[in-house]
Amino acid sequence: MYHGTPKETPISRYSLQARLFKKHIQYFKKNGWHTALFRDLLDIKSLPEKTVILTFDDGYLDNYLGAYLPLLENQMKATWFIATKHISNSANWLPFRSPQNDLLSHEQILDMHRNHMEIGSHTCSHRELPSLHLNAQIDELIHSKKLLETLTNSSVTSLAYPFGRYNTDSLIAAREAGYNLACTTQPGWLHLEPNPLLIRRITIFSGDDDKILARKLSFADNDVSWPKMMRYYSDRVLDRLGLVKSE
Repeated sequence: MYHGTPKETPISRYSLQARLFKKHIQYFKKNGWHTALFRDLLDIKSLPEKTVILTFDDGYLDNYLGAYLPLLENQMKATWFIATKHISNSANWLPFRSPQNDLLSHEQILDMHRNHMEIGSHTCSHRELPSLHLNAQIDELIHSKKLLETLTNSSVTSLAYPFGRYNTDSLIAAREAGYNLACTTQPGWLHLEPNPLLIRRITIFSGDDDKILARKLSFADNDVSWPKMMRYYSDRVLDRLGLVKSE
């Protein structure tokens, strides 16, 4: 899960500087990773074993130069989740104002779609879905879906919950609106969550270089700090020796 990819130092811990994203691309290529679209999970058996799905939430303007064009140049794919009410505007849900909050235009989103990137929904308003009653959630998801389908002239069946927050009504609303897949911000491997409307993702933070990326790919976790890695390997050694770690 990526967010912004600015040329400058990110002001958000969830954005990754464009130069680091290019290192991620180089890592994927060097290590034989295949990229796929989020909707490709509907036919998971057709995907190569080393497949990674890159998703971008919100649709920041700097993604066009900082992520989309580098991916295109390297014949790679990604999925963008768009909050339709804010297209060509700014991410006003953020607590600070900055040019890094500017969002993609209709024309840029259409260009990305035409070049085989997936455009998915991030609702209309980017409000927290659990704060809305069921009918309001359904309206958010249906209207966003219809606008994106009109823009791209193709079916939109992928969804990302704003802020990763959802409730039981959100799952009902997603089904009612016609989404096949939806993703949260919970980390972990795909097979750990059988519900296709609760797909897990790994968060990329602003300081994540290619070495941190490699560990996140290996452990499917947001926290791959060295203290945690040392605890993991220590526990494995103790387990192999048949020892129990003292509390």
